[in-house]
Amino acid sequence: MAVPVPKMPADWELTPAPEDADPFRYGWRPRYVHLPGGEVEEEWIPLTAEDLLDPQRGDVILEDQPHAHVTSFLHVLLDVHFEEDANVLVTHDLKMDWGIPGLKKPAPDVAVIRGERIKERVQADDTFEVAKEGVLPCLIVEVVSPKYKDVRDVKKKDLYERVGIPEYLLVEPHPVPDTLRRHPIKIRHWIGYRLGPDGRYQTIEPDGQGRLGSETTGLLFGIAKDGGFEVTDARTGEVLLNPSQLCGCPEFRRTAICSGG
Repeated sequence: MAVPVPKMPADWELTPAPEDADPFRYGWRPRYVHLPGGEVEEEWIPLTAEDLLDPQRGDVILEDQPHAHVTSFLHVLLDVHFEEDANVLVTHDLKMDWGIPGLKKPAPDVAVIRGERIKERVQADDTFEVAKEGVLPCLIVEVVSPKYKDVRDVKKKDLYERVGIPEYLLVEPHPVPDTLRRHPIKIRHWIGYRLGPDGRYQTIEPDGQGRLGSETTGLLFGIAKDGGFEVTDARTGEVLLNPSQLCGCPEFRRTAICSGG
């Protein structure tokens, strides 16, 4: 069912970065300066946490390995699951234009959008225009890393609540030391929010197996026995392909990097 177009207190407070922090820790925005002699010089403008809420074309956003790994696998996992459904589009880093003046336009790690023949109507490499399409993402999943924790846990939560995203999940992987970069990524925990009747987010309580149920997609998001993430079809009880199985999937090889081996 399409979500028609139309705020839970923050768990963490935003804290200023140390004065000696790397100015390029979030990434950079290239700017080209024309010099008097006709040469063109590229300058790098450091990105701020605010820029992550409204990325621009050409921005270079730095991601750590666990974040990139989980985002890529989760996107392909859901994309393959909904592959035969023309009314469900799964996006990765697709900028969202809410059609509301002054509101930030983020690019969620993963978003699930339901709409009539939406796969035929939307190009997933551009900007999703909510006002034009008449639907919102029904589910957004953000992958948390220490560097972006405040942005995703606080600011994006408030933004998605205000816009009216029905469900918002966060998954936090364990950090991987440099010496273990080829080891499988483990999940620390999932956190979920669902929009209540009052338009405010309410925490999604896990089931007896610690999984978070998504009513909009019919999926259960949890942690597998090996510590990785696991997604289950709530109707059939079938576990979607895990990351190691996806490594052999042609669709995965076309769209993601298998950092696990």
